[in-house]
Amino acid sequence: MDALISVIVPVYNVEKYILNCYASIAHQTYAKLDIILVDDGSTDSSGKLCDEIASKDRRVQVLHKKNEGLGYARNSGLELAKGKYVLFVDSDDYIELEMVQKLYERIEQYDADTSFCGYSMFHNESQLIKKISYYNDEIFEKGEIIDKVLLEMIAGLPNAQVDAIIPMSVWHALYSLDIIKKYNLSFPSERQYISEDIIFHISYLKYANRVSFIGSALYNYRLANPSSLTYKFNEGEFERQKILYQKINNDLSAFLPLSKYDLRTKRCFLGRVRSCIEKAFSYSKRNTDFDLRQYIKKIINDELVCQIIRDYPYSKNPIKIRMFNTCIRYKLYDGALILMAIRKMKKETRF
Repeated sequence: MDALISVIVPVYNVEKYILNCYASIAHQTYAKLDIILVDDGSTDSSGKLCDEIASKDRRVQVLHKKNEGLGYARNSGLELAKGKYVLFVDSDDYIELEMVQKLYERIEQYDADTSFCGYSMFHNESQLIKKISYYNDEIFEKGEIIDKVLLEMIAGLPNAQVDAIIPMSVWHALYSLDIIKKYNLSFPSERQYISEDIIFHISYLKYANRVSFIGSALYNYRLANPSSLTYKFNEGEFERQKILYQKINNDLSAFLPLSKYDLRTKRCFLGRVRSCIEKAFSYSKRNTDFDLRQYIKKIINDELVCQIIRDYPYSKNPIKIRMFNTCIRYKLYDGALILMAIRKMKKETRF
């Protein structure tokens, strides 16, 4: 007998997208769904649209709550979830019509408790960039789940060609609600930690027994327009990245030796340093009173950054990452700026 599957959709000010997101869930080839729309204090018509959806589809539950952020909205959905498995979908995204069925079939076929897939990125729905899952038609058990899934989700070893081969986000997988309930797992607030998804994965994957991967890109993730990166910049983000780095290390240390994760968490942190500088670079192009050079100096001279780059074997990194880490190590501010300019130009020509 097919299992009931809960789909949790946090909703906040997405009146332009929520109907499309819901339609992609409602018309799944796998119909035995428990659909939970969590209106996280929307100030537009999103909450009303959720109620209208529920009035026409008996599978839909709507919860209206005060605004507390994505992580807590997912937790509220988990409290209502009745399925054996759970899927998280962000309300400005949409999923392929066979996503639930394909992930569930993998769980059934291999007696797994978790199933991951690939995804696509888009600015508009006619222009998708597919990201086929790095692992295709593969199964991992017990310790392999930590080594080949969780740690690779955090970051690769120094010589890996990309920072991470598996996205940290929870929206490309079907999870066991039994595991979540048994161990009382939940999401932290993204207002406390800048990436609540990886913290959830650390707590979840250490209890997973068998994880399956399929290559197919079944989730569609909406990207911000490259020209609007300014709205994402926040001068306080770097400090929050430092807090996240310490949190990830603390959580991993509870069940792994330092030698297992040290190089990976350092690479993850250095990648997020690059991201902070990249966002600041984009912001500075539209806000000429922002002192970009001073901001970069602040980061490169930070005590934690200096400590990590001093200990980390960045000479083993791929050349582009190695060049940037060299700029950090030797405080080459102008070099970092030039590399950011090149990186931004390449990104903007992708679409």
